[in-house]
Amino acid sequence: MTEPSPAAWDTYWQELQKSGYVNYTPELLRALEAVTDLRGQRVLEIGGGTGGNSSLLARKGAEVYVLDFSPTALSIASQTAEHAGVRFRLMEADARHMPFSDRFFNLIFHQGFLEHFRNPLPLLQEQWRVLREGGHLLVDVPQKLNLFTVKKHVLMAMRRWEYGWESEFSYGRLCGLLTDAGFDVVEAYGRGYYPRPFHRLRHLHKIEDRLGRNGLLPRRFWEWYESQWRRFEAGRAPLYLLQCIGVVARK
Repeated sequence: MTEPSPAAWDTYWQELQKSGYVNYTPELLRALEAVTDLRGQRVLEIGGGTGGNSSLLARKGAEVYVLDFSPTALSIASQTAEHAGVRFRLMEADARHMPFSDRFFNLIFHQGFLEHFRNPLPLLQEQWRVLREGGHLLVDVPQKLNLFTVKKHVLMAMRRWEYGWESEFSYGRLCGLLTDAGFDVVEAYGRGYYPRPFHRLRHLHKIEDRLGRNGLLPRRFWEWYESQWRRFEAGRAPLYLLQCIGVVARK
């Protein structure tokens, strides 16, 4: 499998568009708000896809640019902006050679993007070029030490992985790449897709609760259960155990 091509990703987004799916990552927004005030910031999302996260930032008052080399992805992002009542500046371009002047942006972010390139360092260096001094970069990628990684590589070997060639990162490797590109790491989080033993049962409980029925376990149990996961998520362990990690770095 090779690195991404516009034609391959156009096909992927055309199929996804039929489902109406839009991706939102609240952990990403929280991490950015922890390091900067988004209002009035000139922001670039690279590999914008559905534009869901860009719409979250635009609602916070950011001036958002969305760059993707897939025309279909940009079309979906445009629809997302319209439905959210916000505006994006859409750019069809290759992230390896971006059509922006040096130090143009206050903030750059991407999710589900960097892992599709065999040599990610030149991409990070290009992002460093268009970022202002003191600006921030957020990189959100699959985390290496996770059972989902095993499943992914099995499907890749069987040529059944719909996203093409894809890698993953340990927290240490990602921080090392950002440092090599000239950045200083300032914030990090882990998120998503970790094994919750009662996940399906919890979903059933929510349905029963909406229907006014008694669940299999009392509400107080689920409140305790959720509080324990929130405590877990607030620590360092998610950086090494959950499926995805996000790292915020400063230029």
